[in-house]
Amino acid sequence: MRTLSIICCSVLRREVEVFALQEYPEAELVFLDSMLHMHPETLRQTIDAALAARQDRDCLLVYGDCHAHMHETGRRPHCARTSAVNCGELLLGREAYRSFRNERVFLFLPEWIERWREVFIKELGFSDQSLAREFMQESQRRLVYLDTGLIPVPEKTLEEIAGYFGMPVDVLAVSLNELHQAVHLAVQHLQTGDSHEG
Repeated sequence: MRTLSIICCSVLRREVEVFALQEYPEAELVFLDSMLHMHPETLRQTIDAALAARQDRDCLLVYGDCHAHMHETGRRPHCARTSAVNCGELLLGREAYRSFRNERVFLFLPEWIERWREVFIKELGFSDQSLAREFMQESQRRLVYLDTGLIPVPEKTLEEIAGYFGMPVDVLAVSLNELHQAVHLAVQHLQTGDSHEG
């Protein structure tokens, strides 16, 4: 059997490490900077380069539909991808994620909470607080922080975000079960020779 490489967005680094280090001890864990999502073509090139450097390995992509060609990327030989549209769905599962999406809930993950100013002010250009508030309040009904239980809830940061956008940030405790299952299914596809999304 070929050696496994798990190539994952850094937004889920802590969460994937929790079970991957135990269940796949021989696997190489590769984490790509989550800020690449702000530049989808650069993300595609970075993932393609990571795969090209590992042609002798089975590669699992722990990603959603994060660039326009992700489906094709996940169908390459000896490659599989977790089945989800984004990291929110990977943590919540399809039904819960769709429910939140339909309710216009904006989800914050632990890593992006730590980098929220970089994400919203630098990358998305919301340096004008009044415009940021207007955009968020018109496009979203709620803000929710997904607490995976691996770091303390960053109360002070959540207060800063709530103040910046003029909306409270609710905290939702989530398990890693859905993420674990998505990774497990994708690894099974690799092991059975089905090089497609898990």
